[in-house]
Amino acid sequence: MQRGDVYVEDGWYVVPWQVIFRDIDAFGHVNNAVYLTYFEWARARLWFELTGGGDPADISFIVARAEIDFKAQIGLEPIEIAVRIGEMRTTSFDTVYEIRNDNGKQIAATGKVVVVLFDWKRNAKTQITDGLREKVRKIFQE
Repeated sequence: MQRGDVYVEDGWYVVPWQVIFRDIDAFGHVNNAVYLTYFEWARARLWFELTGGGDPADISFIVARAEIDFKAQIGLEPIEIAVRIGEMRTTSFDTVYEIRNDNGKQIAATGKVVVVLFDWKRNAKTQITDGLREKVRKIFQE
């Protein structure tokens, strides 16, 4: 299903992205640290889709853990950042990623980020609601 520039396909929420010059290091490929920024952008877009938010203050989670497996170099080219929700626990869930290049034909990186729902006013983690679980089920069943 198409949602503006993003779409859901085969269980992935896909965010198209054009690699920009700033992301390229002295070796002519995307610097390894930038991949986490790509994950962040896709995760934020998915969160806004799920919650109806759109401002940084609407992000009500914190990152607890991040991992990346690099498979191929990315240059100054269009890519797809694909994200889906993995295991959902009481207060945390996994976001799983693929970064694809070559028009989606090559997986350049995979990764997983564990996020914990967080109430900024109380400075405490919060539980995942049944409503959020249902929204996750709906978005990935379309």
